[in-house]
Amino acid sequence: MAEKEQEEHWPFVHNMGDMWAQAGSVLGTRSIPDYELVYFPEGSATLYELRGASNVLREPCFIFTRPDEEHRYLFDPDRKVRHLFAHFDYDCLRRSDSRFGALLQGEGNPLPVSANSLLPALMKQMLRIANYQLPYWKRRVSALLATALEELCASADNAIEELASPLPIPIARAIRYMEEHLEQPLTIEAIAQQSGWSHEHFTRMFVASVGSSPKRALLERRLLRAEHLMMSGQWSVKQIAYQVGFGDEHHFSKMYKRLRGITASEYIERCESSQFRHAAAVPDPETPYPVNRYILVNEYIK
Repeated sequence: MAEKEQEEHWPFVHNMGDMWAQAGSVLGTRSIPDYELVYFPEGSATLYELRGASNVLREPCFIFTRPDEEHRYLFDPDRKVRHLFAHFDYDCLRRSDSRFGALLQGEGNPLPVSANSLLPALMKQMLRIANYQLPYWKRRVSALLATALEELCASADNAIEELASPLPIPIARAIRYMEEHLEQPLTIEAIAQQSGWSHEHFTRMFVASVGSSPKRALLERRLLRAEHLMMSGQWSVKQIAYQVGFGDEHHFSKMYKRLRGITASEYIERCESSQFRHAAAVPDPETPYPVNRYILVNEYIK
């Protein structure tokens, strides 16, 4: 699909991010030339102000802001606040397509969402794709954002029903065991024992619940922990390899390059950018990519 055709049929994404705002910080008052969708995974005392009206973001929610609307965020004065966002333009919104009435006619109120619904997963997947930038990544991000906007308007209260149940307790117990023992030479057999199931049954249930094999999930969690350590700038590649359960630096470096497309040293260099110096490093094993990302997707079209 040509870029112009994509712009007409799907959102044209300008930039995305996954950031932790410092406690008590303020964003705005500002107006933006495009649309913005912001996801707050946790409730807080953060205020969103639009046209003189204030909303406290007490629950996990989305905020949708339209072009040229003056608004500001007053982040929780007592703690850091995570928010995932996407700036974009979308011809369907510009034409006031009726299926987006819930967004176009809204008054800036928070759009509540369950932590187990599809929407948070879509938002995180968009950031994951934008972070790794594999072939056709811009097209995929635009398609997922279009889906998220459709789902956001799918019900009368602007929030879809839960589409996924929490992980089964045995699976959650096994994942927690992984996280608590990442620095050790874990085996899938030892992890399966935490579930109380046989190795075969555990593997089948894990794939059905999580979407990947236990072996791949363990590897991803080790790499995510490694990326958190790399961002701190306090560890060498060799030290990090041992901290996350790899037997040697060579194996860690080989797996990291294979799955991430860059070397661990290159990732450390990226984290030395001034863009990251103000960011708060917060470990989050539930997020399948390193947080504190600001990713340019497309330049603004004037």
